[in-house]
Amino acid sequence: MKKILSIIFACSFFVYSGISYASPVSNGVDTKQLQEKVKLEQSIMSESKIPLQKVTIDPNNSAEVELTINDYDVLPETANDIREFAGKVQNGELASGEISLFVPAVSLSAVGGSTTREYVGYKNKLYREEVVVYVSSSNPSEIGKTTKEKWADYVKKIITGTVNYYIDKALDSYTLDSWSMSKIFLTAIPTQVPATSDITHFAVFNQTVAKKNTYIQINDGIKNVWAFGYASESGSVYWQNYRLVQGYGLINDQDTPVVSKTLPNYNKGDEKAWQWYVQGGVTERFSNYKYGGVVFNAI
Repeated sequence: MKKILSIIFACSFFVYSGISYASPVSNGVDTKQLQEKVKLEQSIMSESKIPLQKVTIDPNNSAEVELTINDYDVLPETANDIREFAGKVQNGELASGEISLFVPAVSLSAVGGSTTREYVGYKNKLYREEVVVYVSSSNPSEIGKTTKEKWADYVKKIITGTVNYYIDKALDSYTLDSWSMSKIFLTAIPTQVPATSDITHFAVFNQTVAKKNTYIQINDGIKNVWAFGYASESGSVYWQNYRLVQGYGLINDQDTPVVSKTLPNYNKGDEKAWQWYVQGGVTERFSNYKYGGVVFNAI
């Protein structure tokens, strides 16, 4: 069904009375996502314990994914996150995606160049942070359906966005915001549409998220190694809204405002890594989002 919807959306373009009815399917990041990505990346660079540089990875190129993981000695948990996201883009689960890996910057002042991967943190231990920014758009999902004659009732509703997230195995939830449907659907349905025609509300879910994995250096009895300690996330989301008008085409409606959310321990990675590495580490992550009761998986 989703594949059929994507084809319909990709091929749809209609004009009525000077109003454009265009497809939501895009091959890349839109302006709003780009702005959120830039803000998130700037905060990563400014808050990092060590100087960083950004490496962009094409999620559609498996060879590039593996080459980058190997070239920058990415640790297993982070590498698996990158591979999982790339797989979702390649198999069509996500309509589009981008990956930005943040690695230690090369110091040109040193002979031959050098990098510093670790920092001294909680309890005076050595830590290493790996941060990756992922940007994605979902395939269109149906949110609601009615007819033209009942459309006035539909737009009176309030739609709510929520997020579920895990801290280890404990699930918690948070209400992102609620929006009036009348502020989303500003364009009138063309007068020539029959009263009994179906009006279907679709949405595309856009995510920009930083995944941060924190490792602590320990001695395994032979040598010093990096042990996974804690993972957390920070990012922003919004939904693009569309109406598919039976027999006529697609209306491009208003986006919801961007909502940002940082998980509770995102900035306490070293402290949490020290507490949890003995037990194999703990993952704090976004699980899924709901918009109008429809579930959208987190990346």
